[in-house]
Amino acid sequence: MLNQNLSAAKKEWQDLKYGMFIHFGLSTFEGISCGSGKMDPVFFNPTELDVESWAKLAKQSGMKYAVLTAKHVDGFCLWPRKYTEYSVKKSACGKDLVKEFTEAFRANGLKVGLYYALWDCNCPFYHDDKKYAEYMRNQVGELLTEYGEIVELWFDGGWDKEHPTKEWMYDERWERDRMSGLRHGEAWEWDKLYEMIHEFQPNCLVINNTSSDRPGAVRYFPLDVRTAERSEYIYQNRVCRPVINPEFETPDGEKVYLPLEFCNTLTPDWFYKRDQHVLHPSVATICGWYELARESNSNLLLNVGPDCRGKIPEYHVEYLLKAAERLGLC
Repeated sequence: MLNQNLSAAKKEWQDLKYGMFIHFGLSTFEGISCGSGKMDPVFFNPTELDVESWAKLAKQSGMKYAVLTAKHVDGFCLWPRKYTEYSVKKSACGKDLVKEFTEAFRANGLKVGLYYALWDCNCPFYHDDKKYAEYMRNQVGELLTEYGEIVELWFDGGWDKEHPTKEWMYDERWERDRMSGLRHGEAWEWDKLYEMIHEFQPNCLVINNTSSDRPGAVRYFPLDVRTAERSEYIYQNRVCRPVINPEFETPDGEKVYLPLEFCNTLTPDWFYKRDQHVLHPSVATICGWYELARESNSNLLLNVGPDCRGKIPEYHVEYLLKAAERLGLC
């Protein structure tokens, strides 16, 4: 039954085609992409927060879904539930951003997904694998039971406990060396987490980011959707082109269909950074990203970074709307 549900869910997900990725949190105020986990939550204070305008822009841009960073690697949570104090409930803002996000986007006819970082720079027992894995299941369980239907859960940061270097870059030689220290999700109790997600929401698709240097690859199984970060990426003097073929075989020999989600960003990095020099992707570039995704029946998840006011910068708005017009999406 699980495979049947997921097959239908994947087809419905592919029909969405185009989505908005929203990186927003304490990192926005800290001015870095990977927050330290040490910043006081009180500094999270978007004084002109307008989630409704985010949703309207996504709809006007021809997007059909959106994904919000519910918890990034700093451990700061955009919802005020019971498993951590490092969240919006201790902020100057005090609002449940996940609630506002899910309600505003659904009201505008869009599906909603959530990003959840496996890595956590704030959790005091992060290095106690068993205790932290249970903590993650508790948090993810809240997201799946308190905020309605979630179309996808986008996991990231796994390299911190998996790669011998603790860096995101992958070395295939680790797979052949039993002494390398490479891990495949054991620290997160990944199998148990994946199963729990589908117990709560059978149609929710699970994504585990492989990072920029191996786009379209499978980090490990089980999995529902693959990622291609930044479309094409140069690493160690080679072009990292995404694996397009969606047919894969699990270690148990099962044939699985894993669609692909390209993700790109309108910012030089992922979060808004005040006073940063910005080389903005052109309208033609945005259209090219969309067309590249469509050529392979993949989705495009395009990131914006709301600023410290809680607004999407006007320069993003201009490019998104012009791209939508050129693509015939509005």
